[in-house]
Order: sequence, then structure tokens, then C-alpha cells
Amino acid sequence: MSEAISVLNVNLKNLSDDQVRRIAVHNAYNCNTLIPNQNLTKEEYARVLQLWGKNPKRNWWFEDKKNHEIMYVTNKVLKDTNRQGLFARGELEWHCNGILAEDPEDCVALYCKQPTKDPCNTQFLNSVPAYRDLPKDVKKQIENTHLILASDDIAFHKLKGFEHLLKTKHKPRILGDMRVYKVDHEKVRAEEQAELYASYSRSRSENSSISAEMREKRLQFNDPSGRWNCVFKKLVHQHRLSGVMGLYFPVYTIVGFSDIPQDEWKDLYDFLSNHYIQNKYMYDHEWKEGDVMLFDNTVGIHKRYDIPLDDEGIPQQRELWRGAFWYDGIH
Repeated sequence: MSEAISVLNVNLKNLSDDQVRRIAVHNAYNCNTLIPNQNLTKEEYARVLQLWGKNPKRNWWFEDKKNHEIMYVTNKVLKDTNRQGLFARGELEWHCNGILAEDPEDCVALYCKQPTKDPCNTQFLNSVPAYRDLPKDVKKQIENTHLILASDDIAFHKLKGFEHLLKTKHKPRILGDMRVYKVDHEKVRAEEQAELYASYSRSRSENSSISAEMREKRLQFNDPSGRWNCVFKKLVHQHRLSGVMGLYFPVYTIVGFSDIPQDEWKDLYDFLSNHYIQNKYMYDHEWKEGDVMLFDNTVGIHKRYDIPLDDEGIPQQRELWRGAFWYDGIH
């Protein structure tokens, strides 16, 4: 079995609260965990998500009205909204949760309620073994490096009032040749993107240590005379629950490196990308009804294949129940 995945053959409904909590701890050490063959109601899944970590009400359009822990990743039209769920269209390239947010949730879970008829796989990467296998000189070079992260969507650079968004004079140019998704009718509509941008200030608590760290970066990296927004996050990441070392490397949102000469950015980016995106660090999952996947978003990234079409050229229906949580309170 690949180092990118751990499989637990348990029935979540039959586990005690403490046993459910231990699964979140297990995932913090293993990055990606598959729990197949589940048959959960919304209430049962919401219970599990609450036990896995801090999971507050967010008031997003794709959030279940009765069980706020559940968010819908689906191309079905949601009841009472006349809108599809989150990421309803197209393909999603390599990304992780809340890349440009202040303090995004540590872990995401997906429960497959209805898979597409034809495969619509999700791939998961684990950066812990990828970091372990880096040459010693590269580890030394990047040990204190911050990634410079941004979007090339002009609306991102018009955002104001977010303390973690820092200014730069240099127009950011994403180093990769792909984008996570495009803001257009086929992928993510402009109004949906605006609502996602509004969530960037979310945090595990009002005075969380991570929020304080993000604000401290303003003193170190912010250029008040700049016009472009960017976010600085550590490249080498020590997991706050497990203590394991990995890479925080959201491939298609990186525009630079804080302490590396600019003329070396592309070479370093290409080296790390090619090293990280290898089959030996990857798990390719074909969704089946009842699958639950937990995947850490501080030391891992993931991507989704394009949604397949039916015989009439219409996207096949797909419904996943998403949870996102901070590990706070789990021991």
C-alpha cells in the first residue's frame, strides 16, 4: 500500500466517541485515510465531524441548513437555494483547503453519497515522505522559506480589510502553467468566487496562534506602497498535532519564495513540483458509494478529474458530503 493512503475497515456508526476521535489523530499522522462501506445519515455524519474537530456554523450557500457540519460538493441544485453545490463543474487541479485564507481548516472529509456512473477520481498527495526524501542541501536551503501565494484573478487584488493579505509592488505571476480552476461559467462563477473570498478571514478562534503568526508576517513582509495582494506561508511545515515534518506546497498558487533570489524561483519551483508529484507519494481514488475520505490539508494536496458526461453530453450527477475542521480539542 502506498504511503499516501491508510485504510480503516471500521463502521463509524458503531464506534464510541473516543474511538471516532482517534481516527482524526490517526489521520494527522497518515495524511490521507479511507474508511469504505459506510451507510450514514446526515445526523450520523455530523456527529462524526464534530468529534473529529472544531466545526462551526459558517452560513455558506452549500451548507446543510439543519446539520451545519455538512457542506455539499455536488452538481445537483440545492433545495431552497436554486444553486448547485460547491465546485459543481469542471476539473480541479492540485490544491488544498483555503490556500489564501488566514487560518483555514486543517482537515477535510468527504462522504460519497452518490458517485458518477463513470469514474471521477480524486488524487491525493502526502508531502511527509516527499519532504523526508528531499536531498539534504535542498532541505537546508528551504528550512526558513515562506511561500509567496496569490491569485491572478483581479478581484483578489481588490480585496481589502483582511489583515493577513500583504502588499507587494511586484505583480505576482504564478510559477506553474496551470490554475486550480477558472472563474467562468463552466467552473466557478464570479458570484461564487466572491463568496469564497469573503471566507478568507475564518479562523479556529478569535485569538488563535496561527492568526497571530499571520499578523506578525505583516511586519516582516508587507510593503505598504504595493498594490498587489499576496499571502506568506511557511514552505516546510511541522504538523501541529503529530509533529511530523512535511511540505506546504499548493502547486498552482505559488508566485515566489521569500528568501530565495528571484532568478532562482522557477528552478526551485520546478524541482519541488517534480519531486512532490510522483506516483509513490500519490493515491488515486475511484469513488464508491459509502466511501469516507479524510485528508490533511496542511501536509497534503489533492485534485479532481473532470466530471464525466452522459450519453447526451450532460454532466453525470455526483454528490459528496464535505466536512472541514480544525484538530483543536483532539488528543
